[in-house]
Amino acid sequence: MKGFRTVAIATAFGIVTAPTAAVMLNPRGTGQVLVYPYYTVNHQQTLVSVINTTAHGKALKVRFREGYDGRDVANFNVYLGPYDSWVGAVFDTSGDGTGAAAIATNDNSCTVPAFPLAPVPGTLHALNFSNANYSQGDYGTPTGTDTGMLGLDRTREGFFEIVEMGEVVDQASGSPKTLEAITPVAGKPPACAQVQNAWGTGGYWTTNAVTDLSPPAGGIYGAAGIVDVAQGTLYAFDAIAIAGFSDVSQHTGPGNAKPNLSTAVTDTAHDLATAYVPIGNSMVKADYPASTQGVDAVSAVLMADTLYNEFDTEPALGAATDWVVTFPTKQFYVDPGIVGTAEADFVDPFEELFGGGSVAEGNSGYSCVSAATQQVDREGNQPNYVGCGFTCPISGVRPCFETTVIWFNAPFLYSEGPSAALGSRIYPGSSQIAGVESQASGHFELAFSGGQMRPTIDGTAFKGLPSVGFAAINYINANVTPGVLSNYSAAYSHRSHASCTSSTNPQSACQ
Repeated sequence: MKGFRTVAIATAFGIVTAPTAAVMLNPRGTGQVLVYPYYTVNHQQTLVSVINTTAHGKALKVRFREGYDGRDVANFNVYLGPYDSWVGAVFDTSGDGTGAAAIATNDNSCTVPAFPLAPVPGTLHALNFSNANYSQGDYGTPTGTDTGMLGLDRTREGFFEIVEMGEVVDQASGSPKTLEAITPVAGKPPACAQVQNAWGTGGYWTTNAVTDLSPPAGGIYGAAGIVDVAQGTLYAFDAIAIAGFSDVSQHTGPGNAKPNLSTAVTDTAHDLATAYVPIGNSMVKADYPASTQGVDAVSAVLMADTLYNEFDTEPALGAATDWVVTFPTKQFYVDPGIVGTAEADFVDPFEELFGGGSVAEGNSGYSCVSAATQQVDREGNQPNYVGCGFTCPISGVRPCFETTVIWFNAPFLYSEGPSAALGSRIYPGSSQIAGVESQASGHFELAFSGGQMRPTIDGTAFKGLPSVGFAAINYINANVTPGVLSNYSAAYSHRSHASCTSSTNPQSACQ
């Protein structure tokens, strides 16, 4: 019956294919891969959660990426028992706002490595973020310098991903009983040391990584919240859930660069990574060779040629708006340690190598893309820029990082940060939107009109950029009670439009 339903749905979308797995965004919020568009520790903390909704154990790779070039700054494994959860908080380790981020937890779920013991009994265990993957080694090597900043302050903003590596099972013959070890008893897994030792010298996972592991099956979900205790603000958002990522276990030790968003494989026997992408009223099937273009299957489901969202900078409301725009797969198209060091080695749909071709932006530490903008007020009127002088909003922006924060409260084109809502410092001046009084609130569009992905096996090419993010909007009410300042904050996920061209000659829009 399940197979019949799959074929029936595929036929309804104009797809005739065998009922196989495929990379898809799950609008119901659960999947094998979770993408969290943003984290920050700039006078704030980022709260993290991941939940297993299934009766099976889960082996998860948790990876934090700095926001400039997407290099790993923290990479560890979490093992969840049936219906188990794991939570943490990303925080600032420094007193002056220039030090590394770290993640702390009081959760009992098993992590590898084990988080260091708390220096003070009863406080949280914490794992510091590292700059090792971008501060040493030769340019063009995977963990070498990339022309970006070298310091620990680069770890303070970015995004993160959680990838299900497989389901934990107790195999019938000769099993070390891993599922039993990670399943909580009276609120605590009985044998976290066992799974930690399994990745040590001579450990059973070091010898055979699929011991007690079966292929991933999905069913995890997560959320995050950016909280400022002093200001009383909380920007809460759900992780983006990607289903059907892999048909094979991809279990690796902590610190391993894989699995990641480039290792999608839905038909191992035929080296295929298939994605289903909604375009208009149709569902487009996209096949890529998994060994060389697995990342394109993930990028395809995240592609957007236009992002839409609201903004509000009303002075009377003390309103502030920041847009987070993250390209979660960008490093696989622009990182010199992945694609090559020549200026032309970047891969479509992006426009330049990280640090290798950004002439307009100083040629160092950037990889910019062009984006057109449209701004209208709540009545649909575009702003009148006549006579506004230096306060005129720019007609386009150039997001230059893996995660860029675009802010709407800038009086001039090049102003010093931080941004008004999120306190971000991860933007170049060309990603500021200067508000004018007549356009203090309304609707904003960001269009990536120039980008087009590498084609699928049958020639279909998706337009735009693989994008996720949200608008963070804050209001300040100074009139509640004398001496009391109230903040009201919200996060609204971006809406988007997607398009593609077919393989016909001449090319035409996908049907």
